[in-house]
Amino acid sequence: MQTESVGHESLELKVFAFSVDVVSFVKSFEKTGKLNAFVNELLNRANGFYANYVSAEEALVGADKKKYLEESITNAKKCLELLQSIEVEKELLNEKVDLIIEVAELIKRIGSS
Repeated sequence: MQTESVGHESLELKVFAFSVDVVSFVKSFEKTGKLNAFVNELLNRANGFYANYVSAEEALVGADKKKYLEESITNAKKCLELLQSIEVEKELLNEKVDLIIEVAELIKRIGSS
């Protein structure tokens, strides 16, 4: 039972870390002056991904947990879609690819839990 709890905490920390990484990525766009609607949407979706995941973990009713997890995964998939479509300068390409890999792995882990 303790291992399951630690696993969920670890996954929550990974979702949180992804959200923080997206904030850092967006700040890079602010520095270049290329902030746009896609980047703002990415930030909103990443925050929604984390918020819904936490709500799912805290839900007392199974139906609520399922609803929040579905919303969380929907936000994560939208983050993936946005990351794939955002055009970046060469210096941001590695960060973009890392975020794509990170969110794809999270989608897979949350979907299989």
